[in-house]
Amino acid sequence: MLVALAAVIVGPIVSFKLARRQLISPIRQKWIDDLLDLMSTLLSKCRAAVVMNEGNGLLDSEKPDESLLNEILFLEQKLQLMLNPNEADHQQLIEHVDKITDAVQHGASSVMEFGQRLNDASGCCKAILKREWERVKNGES
Repeated sequence: MLVALAAVIVGPIVSFKLARRQLISPIRQKWIDDLLDLMSTLLSKCRAAVVMNEGNGLLDSEKPDESLLNEILFLEQKLQLMLNPNEADHQQLIEHVDKITDAVQHGASSVMEFGQRLNDASGCCKAILKREWERVKNGES
């Protein structure tokens, strides 16, 4: 009788947790894929903007590429909306990206420093992606 009672209570709880994992893991995986795509696009466009303008900002150039600037700013805003403001590494990534987009707009003090900013943002994003991938792999919600 106790076994039957335990099965009635434990069964639905286990089923609920399994169903939740099956629902959340694909959503988290999609978020990981979207973040990876967004960051690679944003960083490559920022690098291209600095290289094309030889370190000068897009706003300071003779012929500013407004479409590229608008796209970079759009990607930056999208990134900010994707990230959790309550997680320290997410805030750190936003700070790195803010410095990068500021350099794209107003000019990089040096190409080497700009490259380091790109590497810092990339490294921070890799850490976030790794942690989230581990959560998907382990079935955490």
